[in-house]
Order: sequence, then structure tokens, then C-alpha cells
Amino acid sequence: MWSQDLNLSDDELQRLGREHFRDQFNYLQQFSPHELEFRSERYRRRGGECGLDHRDYQEAADEHILEEEEDPYWWRGDPETLCFDLLSTSEENLTHGAPTTMQWWDVELLAESAHFVALTKPAGMFVVTDERGLWEESATNFIHVAHRRVEMPTRFEPRQRGICHRLDSHTSGVQIFGKSFDDFKYFVGQNSSHRVQKEYIALLEGRLGGEDGPFTGVIDVPMKKWQDFVRREFGSVTCTKESQGRTAVTWYSVLRHWRVPAVGRLAFWGQDRWFTLVQLRILTGRTHQIRLHMAFLGHPLVGDIKYNASRYEHDCAVVPRIFLHCLRMEFQDVDGETFTAASELAPDLQMVLCELQRLSEGHDEEERKGELFPGLAKILQRSKAPVAKPSAQEDESIRHFCKNCGEYEVAERRQIHDRRADERRAMYWRMRPQEGEVEGPSDGRGKSWGPQMLWVPTELQN
Repeated sequence: MWSQDLNLSDDELQRLGREHFRDQFNYLQQFSPHELEFRSERYRRRGGECGLDHRDYQEAADEHILEEEEDPYWWRGDPETLCFDLLSTSEENLTHGAPTTMQWWDVELLAESAHFVALTKPAGMFVVTDERGLWEESATNFIHVAHRRVEMPTRFEPRQRGICHRLDSHTSGVQIFGKSFDDFKYFVGQNSSHRVQKEYIALLEGRLGGEDGPFTGVIDVPMKKWQDFVRREFGSVTCTKESQGRTAVTWYSVLRHWRVPAVGRLAFWGQDRWFTLVQLRILTGRTHQIRLHMAFLGHPLVGDIKYNASRYEHDCAVVPRIFLHCLRMEFQDVDGETFTAASELAPDLQMVLCELQRLSEGHDEEERKGELFPGLAKILQRSKAPVAKPSAQEDESIRHFCKNCGEYEVAERRQIHDRRADERRAMYWRMRPQEGEVEGPSDGRGKSWGPQMLWVPTELQN
């Protein structure tokens, strides 16, 4: 023992060790301040992406709870794999294992293990992890309501109260709680390593993929969270500058198309409208990621007052709220078993699909048939998925000036073929910093997709 060789007590040896560490830190700070600032900023950035502050993130990295990769998004360089090999749930199993539900306004238990609890979050409840959000006793505070409805060991845990991720206030579906802070950190590690499979369902404006397809694709468009407390404007914008925009990747697959005629009570639309039901998997979890990415495609979510404001009044005739629901979450549990939580489509959104089906078939209101809330699987059985046909879409690019960072960017869309089966096609959409001159319009004029389709904060409108 060193303490015996040096005639030092254990406490004195521990004190010397702390002083030695502090001396090393001061020495490095003196001669390499930029490297330390870089590491500290990386911890803050990566921690923010995972839902941890920089100290908890560094602690989790030191304990090897999560992987500290030099480039955690290395897989972005292989769009073919993202488009064709990414795991997703088949249509017939989207709600497999989900408990039947007849209400959409209260919390319900979905699944539970020794380390995690999965609940349904109703639309209209907010999930905030600041001091007020954690402890406010309000009927609209999901964390408070969840702990009142379901007994969980983290009810009085001071840092997170178990909540592992956050859904937007108007989004419904699966929410995961850890049963301890260590379980929360474990989930963060799985999530930051992109091992949590998160699948959503959404209803979009228009006919995504058109008549011939492709009907699947990947969007790789970096995003920056926007907060203007003076104007009370909150949301996200696109930005490819590395120090500002964060990686955001979404996979999608079209499930159904419906054409609804502008007749009867919908005559005020002035023309028929197409709607697209899509299954989505997010590989990152940015604020409003699905909403912004779908708007980037030119097919914003129905009922989205921020990213589809021009259609909001028309949307209110067919949807009670933004149509976005988290259907499934799946990841490896602490004990090595697979933890799966599935949520049936919220009944208010089930009614929307039933109504779109009825309207698209031209049935009268008196002809409504079937169960009140039949479930997503039965609703999909009543119609057919679109079938892709061999066709070529020209690659397109848009030169765009980013008002957030003041630099030019390029938005691109191109069709990708699966080299193993050429008939399989997908669309790949991305934004990148401009490198040299790019042919094409400078502002996206005449294009029905791209950054010019997105919400612009007031501060950036000048």
C-alpha cells in the first residue's frame, strides 16, 4: 500500500490525489484553454441532445453508460442503408400489443418492467423538466398527472421524476419513465446511441409521393431550436452551420392516400383535397422535428397552426388538433430483454380517419357504420396502400440563404435505387452548406418543397 510506504493515512493520500488532479487541470487550462472549452461545449451540446445537463452527461460518459463517439452520426453517410435497411414495424403490427382504449383525455398504463414504465400521454398535456414543469400540480402537467395515476418509485426523485423524453404538448402517445435516476441515464445512453426505435403516425397535407411514388424516404435536414421570449415565438428553423444546427434525421413511409371532395359542409375549401397518412421513425429527437421535416417536403401536418398556418382554418373542419401520435417505442432494457410499448391510435384521431374514409368514398353522414373506435388496424383494412410504379424523378436542388447563420445552403432531393433490387426506390432529402456554385433557382421560387416552405420567426423576416 502506497499509504504505508509513504507513512500517510488514507485520508491524506486522498487529499493529495485531489490536489494533484486540480494541479493537472490548472496546468492544462493554462496551456490548452481552447481544448477544455471545446470539451465543455461538447458536453453541453451532446447532453442537450440527450436531455442531460453537461455534468450528468460527462458522468454518464465516464461511467460508460453511454458511448462518447467522435462522430455519433456516422451513419448519415450511407443514405441507401437508411432508406432500405432501417428497422421499422410492418403495417399490420403497428399497434400489436397495445391495450384497447376508449378515451383520449387521461393517462393510461401501457407496459412495465423492473426498470421502466410506459404510459400514454394525452394531447393537451405539456412535458417540461424545469423546476415548475416537474412539480407544478396542474391537470395539464403530464408529469404530475402521471404520478397521480400510476405509482412509480421516482415520484419524489428531484432531478427528473423519471421522465425519459418529451412529446410536444399537442402530440399524444407513448411516454417512458425510468424507475430510478440510473434507469433514466441508461435510457439516455440507449437513445444517444440511436438504439431506441421511436415510431409515429401522422396525417399530412397533400399526396406525398404523388400517384407513382416513391412512397418511402429519408429526410436529413439539420435544425436549430428557436426561442424568442420577447415575441413569445417558439419552434425550430433549419440551419446547416455546425455550431448552430443539430443533426435531424427522419424516415417515412406512406400508408394511405385519401381524396376528399369539397362538397357539402366542406364546399368552403373551394377545391378537393388530398391527405396522406404516414408512418415515421425518428433517428434524432429535435424540437418539432417531424412537423418541420414534413413541411420541408411540402406536405405539412394537418392541424399544424405553426408550420401549416395557411391551411389551419380548413383543417379544423376535419381534425380536432394536430394529427401526430407516438405509436411505438422499443429498446433493450437494463436486463438485456426488449422493452416494447405500443399505444393504440388515440380515439379522437381514429374518428378523423374514419371520417376521411367515409368522405373519400362519397357516403352520406347517415351511412356511418361499424364500431365507434375500431382501432388503427381495422381502419387500415378498409382501404389499400398506394403501390409504387417504375418512374424516374429528376434530382433537384435549391440554393438557399440561411437568415439564421447568414450563409448559403443547398437543399437537395434525389431518388435512390436499392442496388439489390432496382425496383425498390426511395427519396432522399437533405440540406448541406454550399460548396462552390450550384445551378438552379436561388430562392426556391416555383418549387413545392424546400426551406422556403417553412415557418420563419419574426426576427428573421427582415
